Amino acid sequence: MIWVTDHKGHVTYICRQWQSMTGQEPAAALKMGWVDAIYPDDRSLVVESFAEACRRQVEFMLRFRLQRTDGTHVWVLGGSSPTFTPLTHDFVGFLGVLSQYENEASDLIATAEIGSFTPGRATGEFAPLSKLDIAADHLIAARAITVEYGADVAKAIDHALHVLGQALNREQTGSPRTPH
Repeated sequence: MIWVTDHKGHVTYICRQWQSMTGQEPAAALKMGWVDAIYPDDRSLVVESFAEACRRQVEFMLRFRLQRTDGTHVWVLGGSSPTFTPLTHDFVGFLGVLSQYENEASDLIATAEIGSFTPGRATGEFAPLSKLDIAADHLIAARAITVEYGADVAKAIDHALHVLGQALNREQTGSPRTPH
């Protein structure tokens, strides 16, 4: 599942799978509404860690439980790399991914890693639904695995993520494409 935030960490886009997974309307998940779908015992860790990643403007990974529409929960991995404007390098937010955590261990706990991100593979009900979602998945993965290749590569991918994030927002709001 793909999601986008602004520079304050407020969700501005969340993919259509969110509603079928959580029962929460996408509009209700915007800003900080998505927090309501997190398993109560995991909320404070997720919110505090996400806020820290926003403050530091760095990549992050979170493992936590997401509540499903039927009242059960599913372990997920959520994470992102920050997105910056191409010329001024201003922080504009995150374009992130949420995927199911495939470990069946019964002793799992919610965790957070600030400063690192390795995207999970989105499958099943977490798989991308639109071409933009697929492109976002690939760019997020590319950003995560090319960190060691320097600022030029990161800036190019950040630019693509920025443009893609704008397109995802337009897709959700039904806004027309802006001319170049």
